[in-house]
Amino acid sequence: MDRHCPVFILECAATFACINFLTGTLPLDLICKKICDHINKQYKELALEDLRDVAETYLRCLADANADDVDVILKNYAFERLNFRRNGKERSWTSLMWDPMKGLKSFELELKLVRRHFQAFIFRNKQRSTKRMPADWEIKTFEHNDFIKSLGAMEFSPFDIMDQA
Repeated sequence: MDRHCPVFILECAATFACINFLTGTLPLDLICKKICDHINKQYKELALEDLRDVAETYLRCLADANADDVDVILKNYAFERLNFRRNGKERSWTSLMWDPMKGLKSFELELKLVRRHFQAFIFRNKQRSTKRMPADWEIKTFEHNDFIKSLGAMEFSPFDIMDQA
């Protein structure tokens, strides 16, 4: 709890929030609040505004791109961020020397950079006919880390509104 959440975890959490917002009936703020509470159990406090801003950025990028199958694009992005680094190298989840879940000493969210990376992903996704993500993959089936698996297994209901009050 003395370190900040890694950026790729924040981005995966934002994709998960977007998917639940688009497929459910609850407001984005409520979904983000519940996800933030989960992240804050393991890392320094993540500001609700940061997660919400990233999720809103993703939704705007998808709307600007007139993307079809947005839930598939969001899942594919989460899959890519969990399994690959920005430079395309595979993320090493079994390394004895490096733990991808190790938090950051300092954290400053750069929304322009987040937007640019996501827009580039959407463009690559449109150009590429093959997908890296297995057809039945979900965040809750991620086999390398229980924290991420429990993030993907979160469920949202209208009763969450009463819990947040």
